[in-house]
Amino acid sequence: MKNIIISSMIDLTKEVFTLIKKDYEVFLVSIDFNPDYDNLYKIADDFPPFYFNQVSYYLNFNFNNLPNTVLGNYLKNKDLKDIYLELVPFFCFNYLAGDVNLLKLGLIILEIEEFSNRHGFKVSSVMNYKEKEVAKLVKETMLTDLPYNLIFIDSEIEIFNYLTEEKGIEVAKTYHEIVKMMNKKYKNFSKNNTSLNDYIKYYDTIDYEDVFDFIYDFVNSKIK
Repeated sequence: MKNIIISSMIDLTKEVFTLIKKDYEVFLVSIDFNPDYDNLYKIADDFPPFYFNQVSYYLNFNFNNLPNTVLGNYLKNKDLKDIYLELVPFFCFNYLAGDVNLLKLGLIILEIEEFSNRHGFKVSSVMNYKEKEVAKLVKETMLTDLPYNLIFIDSEIEIFNYLTEEKGIEVAKTYHEIVKMMNKKYKNFSKNNTSLNDYIKYYDTIDYEDVFDFIYDFVNSKIK
């Protein structure tokens, strides 16, 4: 079963990379599109539970006894193969996005949804859904006239410089502060020796209400 799923994921990954290159080529001139597909995906029963490009994620083949949260119920009620295939666009974009913070992750999720709608791919509706909502507000209020190439800028300092040039130093500083506020939500969470169950329970406690308030305060101060 694992080999079948991995084979299907590799085939879909090749298709997604081809379409990403077609859609975003102007922003991806210097990025390598030749990953080692044979070693790109690994799935294990125990920790580390899932690999993409040698980075571990919180997924494995055992979805029993998960908590009744948005993410937990999604995993318990979906076909196993569908779960993994829906993740492929996410992994492909992350592969090309350089350093990824929580706000940038949300922006990536938003772009993945638009990309997948254009090309008919199915994607998870709950993947980092809380970060996606923060990113949606940031995009609608602060970055409305910026192109999606922000997600392909490699490092934090490059993003800061880009925003300073395009939107001004206040927006760049605010973006950076939002990232810091979001990161603090995970200060009590350790990626070492954790489980899918632990991650789902922790994610259910994440609350970005103060981040939303901070964004609204910044927007309102610019209006006055």
